[in-house]
Amino acid sequence: MKREFKDLIRLESYESLNSEIKGDYDKTHAVKCINGTFVGTEEHGVVSWLGIPYAKPPVGERRFKAPEYVDAGDGVFEARYYGKGAFGSTGYPDSVQKIESEDCLYLNIWLNADDKTEKKPVMVWIHGGAYVVGSGSQASYSGANLVQKQSDIIMLTINYRLNMYGFMDFSSVPGGESFGTAPCNGLLDQAMALRWVHENIAAFGGDPDNVTIFGQSAGGGSVSILPVMKEANRYFQKVIAQSGSTGLAFPVGCEAAQGKTKALLEYTGCKTMDDIMALSEEKLHEAYVGAVGNFTSCPYYGTEVLPEAPIEMYKKGYAKHITIMAGSTADEARLFMGEGPMFSMEEQKIFAQRTVGDAVPYLKEEDKKYYEEFKRVCRFKEPGLIETEFIDELMFRVPMLKQLDEQSAWGKTYSYYWSYPGSNPDVGAAHSVELIFVFDVRCVGTSSAFNGTNIPDEIFDTVQQMWTNFARCGNPSTDKVEWKPYSAGEQNVLDIAGPDDIRIKRDLLTDQYKAVLPLVDYYQFMDKYFTPAYMFDILAAREQKS
Repeated sequence: MKREFKDLIRLESYESLNSEIKGDYDKTHAVKCINGTFVGTEEHGVVSWLGIPYAKPPVGERRFKAPEYVDAGDGVFEARYYGKGAFGSTGYPDSVQKIESEDCLYLNIWLNADDKTEKKPVMVWIHGGAYVVGSGSQASYSGANLVQKQSDIIMLTINYRLNMYGFMDFSSVPGGESFGTAPCNGLLDQAMALRWVHENIAAFGGDPDNVTIFGQSAGGGSVSILPVMKEANRYFQKVIAQSGSTGLAFPVGCEAAQGKTKALLEYTGCKTMDDIMALSEEKLHEAYVGAVGNFTSCPYYGTEVLPEAPIEMYKKGYAKHITIMAGSTADEARLFMGEGPMFSMEEQKIFAQRTVGDAVPYLKEEDKKYYEEFKRVCRFKEPGLIETEFIDELMFRVPMLKQLDEQSAWGKTYSYYWSYPGSNPDVGAAHSVELIFVFDVRCVGTSSAFNGTNIPDEIFDTVQQMWTNFARCGNPSTDKVEWKPYSAGEQNVLDIAGPDDIRIKRDLLTDQYKAVLPLVDYYQFMDKYFTPAYMFDILAAREQKS
């Protein structure tokens, strides 16, 4: 009998934390790890271990420094509650753990208690949120439903430092030379979590040599960059990048990076790194909320961790041993245009026209012809939709395909295009639309905004089977779907258009791809203009009209 989803996923919020256990305890789901024994809980046949620390707390002298691995230990600890989240972790309403802290480096594990498969494939989810918000304790990322159906899989989620705590350039600050990893500490946190998985997951029944990392949005960017990082790429074999790519990294010294640093110094009055390190957690967080948190965030290359642009490292074969599956949705940007469902299609069109209209005049003269060519070949001909599609291509699909083009010269790659729209025609197949299918989380409130409630079970089963098949063996094909590999010379893309319409398309939207490809280096430039500022103008116009 099919279980109710509400029984498997925690939707209530809490501020409880795990404690050390002194005395007797139930050893049924107690697992000995490097840093102690963690006692899990079982509900409806799914065992979870929540809030396991994978690194020392990045506080005090470790603030803004690379993470340090946990110390070995013999203590016994509860693993009942999610660990504290990074500052920004409660930015989504489905975040279960409501405590935010600099001490945030925790992970969570789910497995099916009834499945006795040895050396289970391991899937590690890295959350999105623009490197600014989100956590591994969001209800929509729970692994409970996934491992209930895909019983041989072990699934994990992780927290990592966000925004200025995880991605900050201090090179212009006196003393900043001792904080060379700060522009990428969030990525190093992820790498440290993967080290913990590699060294401990066998105790849970997982195979440390069959690990897939997967993520969406900023998580998709993360799992695209980790393959070229020596600190990380020895700990996994496969990647699923959803709506994120190597394009989600900016050069150190750019306006976004320097703006955050300048805002921190001005708000706090700090002059040196010693001053910054002397700030209390409360004062630092006050600066984050008051000034720095207004800036976007991302990893920065040209740094100690990423010496050059990640796409260039792909070209050189840094990730040649990794198999990659990646894709995007057909209407990515509609989620961001006034928060998607909040705005009508006409208002979204205005938003897109103003955003692109501001940016295009600043293209180099020799590059403007590419935008004109894009408008000529665009699948839409209506003003507003043309600009929306350009944002989708420049920020999501084309950088992702460029990444696969480079990687396919070294190893096997797969690509998808999610065109199955949500129930709201103004949202379409927006950014994040595929998540409820991957995790099978129809109980989470945001799902109905994307796809309604009357969705056939078959597409949930098919999508989850493809994702987990890839984790099992590196091939996402099922008995119903033959998924051909992608390469630069043979651009096979799986179009996921509906429950009965999932098929390979060759050279999908290739004319748009060719037109935008010469412009991908303008990604960060477009991000500067892709702001919610126009929302207020649109809302004011709506109010005036009414």
